[in-house]
Amino acid sequence: MNIYNKNIVLIIKSPVLGGAERQAIGFADYAKNNFNCKVTFIATHSQKMSVEFESFLNKIGEFRVDYYGKPCLKFNKTWSINNLKNGIKTFLYLIKMVFKIRKIRPYLIIPFLNPPSKLAVLIYKFTGAKYTFWHQLGLDYLTGDYLEQIAIKKTPLFIANAESGLDSILEKYVIPQKKLICLPQYVSIKRENLNKNSIKEEFKIDKKDIVIGMISHYRLEKLQHILLEVFSNIYLKYNIHLVLLGDHSNSKESERKFLALKKKVKRLNLNNKISLLTNVPVEKILNILDIGVLLSTFEGTPNAILEYMLYGLPVVSTNHIGCKRLLINEDLLINNNIEELQIILEKLIKDTDYRKEVGDFNVNEINKYSKEKYFKKLLDVLIKNN
Repeated sequence: MNIYNKNIVLIIKSPVLGGAERQAIGFADYAKNNFNCKVTFIATHSQKMSVEFESFLNKIGEFRVDYYGKPCLKFNKTWSINNLKNGIKTFLYLIKMVFKIRKIRPYLIIPFLNPPSKLAVLIYKFTGAKYTFWHQLGLDYLTGDYLEQIAIKKTPLFIANAESGLDSILEKYVIPQKKLICLPQYVSIKRENLNKNSIKEEFKIDKKDIVIGMISHYRLEKLQHILLEVFSNIYLKYNIHLVLLGDHSNSKESERKFLALKKKVKRLNLNNKISLLTNVPVEKILNILDIGVLLSTFEGTPNAILEYMLYGLPVVSTNHIGCKRLLINEDLLINNNIEELQIILEKLIKDTDYRKEVGDFNVNEINKYSKEKYFKKLLDVLIKNN
């Protein structure tokens, strides 16, 4: 497969900076600068661009982000007036998307997450594109409707960033093993070494404090409250500070969770020991962390862990399959349990040498997850399977 000088369409749900969108932006950057591709983004579910997404996108140059209206991609075989209406809306939406994308003359369409994948596999041949695939990334959903069943049958290849992603598809559909590919993603940022003391001063963090942080959206599947609970149990024993960073504006659910955490921090009288942040460049926070944490109910291959590793941090994480693949050493992988987390955090806080040993190991491991290696593997997979 030769993608030099080709047009590529990247389909995302919304222009907000989640893990999938970080990967999409990193893909656009690499394809443009290394293969001279013309890359266009299409957002299917919203045109409202978050501050974080716009900032991250602007770092790599000028790219179009198109939006063609509210999607309709649902149809069942049952007879009802509503289903008939859905069928008509879906047909018109698919026709519209085909004509819009045909104008771009794409060689390759790459979706990010399940709903964009459903759209991509249904229309790619009608747009003139040569290749696409189903792209499962982390926590996502399948609708199970008839249109999705058709899309699954038409899909040439399923690529997920962790085994758990493939398992979530296989729970609903029977798919030949040869169509299933696990391809962990790459680290999507470059390391920037900033002045640690000045950043601590900006956020009113004592220079002597060991900084524990969790970088993750304020979504329900992310478990910041467990880390907050443990921190409140131990903060009087050590010189420590907690930083929580994430986007709180990408949904009403995220806004509610952010406000609930804010109220809890205030109720515990910990405003001077906990920084609850949003709309802050991730590089700033990575520069001041001593320990990275990620607790959640589900993960694929988490961007947060890749970024912690890039900055040479020891990482405490829920023991999801994708996290195990990255961290290898399972000593810091836990169940979502307050007692387990407290024991491990206290060990890391007290033992500077142990923190450095684990962090040094992680920063060496991150070389396995470069954009160059990811692109080579992806192109090899597409060549082999098309």
